Amino acid sequence: MLSPFSIPKWVRDCQVSFDPDTEAGSRRIEEIRARMAKFRDPDPEVTVVIPAYNEERDLLSTLDSLSRQQTRYRTLLLVVNNNSSDRTQEILDQCGVSSLFEPRQGISYTRQTGLENARGTYYLSADADSLYPPGWIDAHVAVLQDQTVSCSYGSHAFLPEGEDSRVWLAVYEKIAQWFFKFRGMRSREYLNVLGFNFAIRRQDGLNVGGFNINRQRWQDGWMAMQMMQLGKLKKVESDQGTVWTSSRRLQADGNLFQAFVKRMSIHSSKLVKYRAPTKNQVSS
Repeated sequence: MLSPFSIPKWVRDCQVSFDPDTEAGSRRIEEIRARMAKFRDPDPEVTVVIPAYNEERDLLSTLDSLSRQQTRYRTLLLVVNNNSSDRTQEILDQCGVSSLFEPRQGISYTRQTGLENARGTYYLSADADSLYPPGWIDAHVAVLQDQTVSCSYGSHAFLPEGEDSRVWLAVYEKIAQWFFKFRGMRSREYLNVLGFNFAIRRQDGLNVGGFNINRQRWQDGWMAMQMMQLGKLKKVESDQGTVWTSSRRLQADGNLFQAFVKRMSIHSSKLVKYRAPTKNQVSS
């Protein structure tokens, strides 16, 4: 198992920024396009769905990581473009990625459109600003081989941005994982399911009504809660279930210390609530 304080080599390889307008950038796009050919299967067993809204900053790195997936399953990679006004669609086309356009603005609409257009047995949910380990697809499918499991989900690690320290980010992640485990023990495990790293059986997702388009926030947890009607939630425990994402997800709360204090305060205040019984349904 890798040290939580280090960044894996595969992440560093995909994290290298490049300008698609340069000769080197063009060569790298061609490499991604060549690897992506296997993820346009017309009869897939797995569909990986990614919503995208103005993602030109990180999209190439995400596609680079996904193009390196080592999977035994026939796979379709499908990106749902949600009114992007930057070069998102251009990058998708250059890389040979299958895509759809969703004119209704909002993450719930894009996830629902992706689910409705997915094919095959398994639906894997990803995001356009994260990096995925080479065995990510197979790690999720392996968990879903257990028919008592209705939803698999993974953990995440933060990539340092600016002056953020990977060491302190790892400490933050370790403490947060304790809260996640506690929520799981108190039947609140659905709160641990995040949209950029979970998987379900496609038909199950449709059977429970899909994503709640009346909720433009927490659509991932909502889906996980509905899936609890059909089976249990289970975490992918291996490193292949850990997705790497930018620490800018924390920067809305200020610097790393401020984000740490704010989020730990929120989690701590909810400990009593987590101890209370929960319902499998909430009103929309």
